Amino acid sequence: MPELPQTSNREREVIQLLLEGKSNKLIAAEMHVTERTVEFHLTNIYSKFQVNSRTELILRLKEDPGWPEAEKLGDSTVANEGDLPDNDGRPGSSSWVTSLQEAVAGIGQELKMGVSSLNSDSNTNPTTFFGSIRTCLTKYADFDGRASRAETWWFVLFVLLGASAFSLLNEAYGSIFLLAFLLPLLAVGTRRLRDCGQNPWWLLALLLPIGGLVIVGWMWALPPVGAAPEQDTLSS
Repeated sequence: MPELPQTSNREREVIQLLLEGKSNKLIAAEMHVTERTVEFHLTNIYSKFQVNSRTELILRLKEDPGWPEAEKLGDSTVANEGDLPDNDGRPGSSSWVTSLQEAVAGIGQELKMGVSSLNSDSNTNPTTFFGSIRTCLTKYADFDGRASRAETWWFVLFVLLGASAFSLLNEAYGSIFLLAFLLPLLAVGTRRLRDCGQNPWWLLALLLPIGGLVIVGWMWALPPVGAAPEQDTLSS
């Protein structure tokens, strides 16, 4: 195995903190420098060791007896690397990676809870939040029939919350979410217009900027006409 390259004291300090499983942000805080400075040191370190990532550097040092600090490195640092913030460690990576990982994990937990609630027999009522989601997804492309105000507005709230949450991560994610739930949203909107006695073609008003949303929203808020659904009030 070739000898380890020569490194400066600061570079060795960065490497040691990296081996302890610290993120770029934590390394910068402990060394009292900026993250840019840490990334600069990492660029030089990767170049000297001829590696492309934090993972490759850790594996290289762990297997090389010439690096004494590597002997202190436990298996858990590499095994749990996916759980560490800023873990890919490449220069140019920033704290948004950490936020993205945490947000995705949180959304995953919420989705699991939501799926459990949707599968519960107690949430088949379309006048509840999860009940409306289940009903609208079941009638994914059903433009016939009627929908209560509760069913419509709970589902609208779900779409707005979901799109906002994903947009915080990335605008593209928010757009993908909206596209995924656009069809059931249009379907329940059409059923709601029919329920309040309006022509379903009014839904095309959504194509108008701002004013169209106001018009359709006002119609969705109208009371039912004729043989209305048994319940039309919001409940939780």
